Parts: sequence; structure tokens; C-alpha cells
Amino acid sequence: MAGLHVSRVRALYKRVLQLHRVLPPDLKAVGDQYVKDEFRRHKAVGSDEAQRFLQEWEGMSTNLDTCV
Repeated sequence: MAGLHVSRVRALYKRVLQLHRVLPPDLKAVGDQYVKDEFRRHKAVGSDEAQRFLQEWEGMSTNLDTCV
């Protein structure tokens, strides 16, 4: 189960950073740093908070994907 969670987090992290590639350079830099900080801060949270975190970022990823 933990392996599935880790791969889900990595895939989401990678997807969000890929979506940032279309942003202007200054916004990409700010967005990338924000994503890195958020994922790092939530690395050791409990299961419930981790699920909420992933759901929110997956929703944001979907929204960004429709704008691109």
C-alpha cells in the first residue's frame, strides 16, 4: 500500500511540474518552488491529511490541464 501511495505522489508531483512548463519563466519559477515546498511540508503528515492533500492537488492539476 505504501508503494502505491509513493508512486501516486511522485506521479502527481511530476505532472504538476510538467504543467508549469507552459508558464512564463518568472511564474514557472514561483510555481515550481511553491509545489516543491508544499510537497516537502506534507511529506510526513497522517493518512487522512495526505489523502486530502492529494485530492486537492489532483483537482488543481486537472484544472491546470484544461487551461493548457
